Amino acid sequence: MREQPVGDELLSCARDFLKTDILPDLEGDKKHGLLMVMNAMAIATRQLRNGENAEQQELEDIRVLVNAPECELVEANRLLAVRLRDGAGDPGKPDRDALLKHLWTVTKQRLAESNPKALGE
Repeated sequence: MREQPVGDELLSCARDFLKTDILPDLEGDKKHGLLMVMNAMAIATRQLRNGENAEQQELEDIRVLVNAPECELVEANRLLAVRLRDGAGDPGKPDRDALLKHLWTVTKQRLAESNPKALGE
C-alpha cells in the first residue's frame, strides 16, 4: 500500500500551495509560466484519478472501427485518420454514425481531463 497522500492528492496539494502562496507574488512571464505549470499539474491530477479505462476503451473502439484487432493506440488512431480522410465519415456512409459517436466520446474524455470547464458540467 502506498503512503498517503497518493499521487493525484500530492499534485493537488502542491498546486494549491502554488496558487495561494506563490502565484500572488508573481507578475508577467513568471506568473504566466506558473499558471501553465499549475494547469499541467491539474491535467495530470485528473489523468491519475481517471486511470487508463478511457484510453483502453478508446483503443477497443478504434480497433473495431478500423478492423485492426492487434494494433496499439497510436497506430489505431493513424488508421482511423486514414479512414476519415478517405471519406468513411461522410454523409450516407455506413460507418458514419459509429465514427461520429466515437469522435464525440473521445473529445468529451479529452476535454474532461484537459479543460473540464469547456464541457459546462
